[in-house]
Amino acid sequence: MNSEDVIVYFTALVAIGIIIIGLLTALLHSYLIVPIVIIGIVLAIFVLLSRGNFAHKIESIEKVCFVITFLAIICSFILLYKPM
Repeated sequence: MNSEDVIVYFTALVAIGIIIIGLLTALLHSYLIVPIVIIGIVLAIFVLLSRGNFAHKIESIEKVCFVITFLAIICSFILLYKPM
């Protein structure tokens, strides 16, 4: 297994972890974290499809999605921990 395949699998595991932790947080604490789960699902699909020729087409979309995910995480934590 080459290093690119390992990176794809680890990135997919991270995306799956985002989905699981996001779902647990949404179910147990607040529904404000649901956008992170949705973006995590999209990223997991992108990462799993990134094998082969599809990788070149999706690379720029993946970078944009990571930025959107980061902004969604920031917004979710701001909304989650704002004073009431």
